[in-house]
Amino acid sequence: MTKKKIVIVGSSFAGYTAALELYDRLGSSHSITVIDRKPNFLFMPSLIWYPFGLREEEDLSYDVRQSYSNRGIQFIQTEVLSFNPETQIVNTKEGEIVYDYLVIATGPKADYDYIPGLREHTHSILGVPAAQESRTAWEKLLENPGPVVVVSPQGAACFGAAYEFLFNARHQVGKHKLADQIKFTYVSAEPFPSHFGIGGFANGEFLTKQFFRLYNIDSRFNTSVASFEEDGVRLNTGEFIPSRFTFAMPRFLGVDAVRNSPNLANASGWIEVDDGYRHRQYPNIYAAGVAIQVDPPSSTDVPCGVPKTGYPSEEMAKVVAHNIAVDINGGERKALPYGDIAALCIMDAGNMGMMILGDKMLPNRHFEVILPGPQAHWAKIGFEKYFLNMLERSTTPHKVPL
Repeated sequence: MTKKKIVIVGSSFAGYTAALELYDRLGSSHSITVIDRKPNFLFMPSLIWYPFGLREEEDLSYDVRQSYSNRGIQFIQTEVLSFNPETQIVNTKEGEIVYDYLVIATGPKADYDYIPGLREHTHSILGVPAAQESRTAWEKLLENPGPVVVVSPQGAACFGAAYEFLFNARHQVGKHKLADQIKFTYVSAEPFPSHFGIGGFANGEFLTKQFFRLYNIDSRFNTSVASFEEDGVRLNTGEFIPSRFTFAMPRFLGVDAVRNSPNLANASGWIEVDDGYRHRQYPNIYAAGVAIQVDPPSSTDVPCGVPKTGYPSEEMAKVVAHNIAVDINGGERKALPYGDIAALCIMDAGNMGMMILGDKMLPNRHFEVILPGPQAHWAKIGFEKYFLNMLERSTTPHKVPL
């Protein structure tokens, strides 16, 4: 059998999982190459704690090159510029890379330019540099307290991170005894609390309202933003909400490399795949994680995206690895529609939180439950330690339960 060249672009949850799963299935009988701009895996879920000085980059980052090297997986540190599906070439700053099978696991690009002032007047946690800027601004807020507005604007999908930042920020304000001086407002495109872009979940709306009452958090739902300004947020209703610190989780787009490649993705840069995460036009191209197109389960008055990070990314990547191995060696292909992936999530709230469990990501579910309480906070910390320990263990070539 001719040795196949498998190229994976991206080395976060989806890309890293796909690489190790492919090695487990194919060993060294075929070539596996991973391309990413950085060699460090960043545990993004814990960036919610970074602005408050509770984590540093070294606490959340792990160099995966040794893990790849021990398995004979080639790692190329460079930037991908575009893809040519017809010639089966990945164009990078270091030159062209040819593939037989391609896995696109690039994650998203944050769109900071679709709402006036979003880039200039908001803070986020989308990467360490952004989280560091948020930390600096947060420290200034503590010195000069004033209102805080946390926003999930129209088109956003990462609602969970916005809620986590909101509740963690409120918890920190309480610890600094500034609750009477810092008023919080949450603004969201969601039609109701804890819609999450997935149509809601169990008793999440009731529990979130309880959290809002407990922490005296004001809110605006089913709302779009007209502009972010230096001293506040202007809604499309005309209302202006004053703010000294504005946090926003913007909408995502496909990365530039995908959007620069004709016929590869839709207008937003998302790759349309079948239930086995294979490209609908090019059968030797797969995609996993945030890079894929997922339609909302229902329409909303204000556009809401669908979250695809974390656990769903890993599950998609496992299906991709299985199906590429089947393409090469034969066997039965696997299908796992995004909506049928189990819902497993922990939403931290400072010293408590919510554990979210369901048999499916999207309705209709047979089982769904949210368990609130301090155990959710400790479970999130425990999962962080477990996952980073798994990364360290993966430097030896054995099967790792990602």
